[in-house]
Amino acid sequence: MDFNDTQKEAAFREEAANWLSGNTPKQSELEGLDYIQRAKLWQRRKYDAGWACMRWPTEHGGRGASAIEQVIFDQEQSKYDTPDSIFGIGQGMCAPTMMAWASDEQNKQYMPAIASGEHVWCQLFSEPAGMTGSLTVRKSGLRVHIIQITAYLFCVQIRIYPSIRGSVISSWT
Repeated sequence: MDFNDTQKEAAFREEAANWLSGNTPKQSELEGLDYIQRAKLWQRRKYDAGWACMRWPTEHGGRGASAIEQVIFDQEQSKYDTPDSIFGIGQGMCAPTMMAWASDEQNKQYMPAIASGEHVWCQLFSEPAGMTGSLTVRKSGLRVHIIQITAYLFCVQIRIYPSIRGSVISSWT
């Protein structure tokens, strides 16, 4: 088996390496930022340059990249001390579900905020004895918005103020 890059892959690797070398956040940029702010800064920078959500279709803000291109980018990015990603649930689970089931209007509304890191999504689970289909919020400063995608699929948008800047969006089915 040949693990060497093809010419196309080598060109992509060079493009990724060049972009990363000039755009990876410097320690001075990250000083004073908390964990979430650091992750959001890096995600936004990748999004603005077309390097975020690389495998997503272009119509949803992705690059339409192949699996190997994602691997190559990840290999090149691993050479740098970049902020951790906190976007796995939103970008890897919620967004693909919405791409498949949500309306075009909902996708246009939510995909850019998911891809750019403006919104952070998490996963909620409902206990069978906890009356599935109900949501109880017991913390002050929360605002909950339920987005119905299909008869049985919902996403819950939760905005937390003031402890986390921006919004935290949760998937709840």
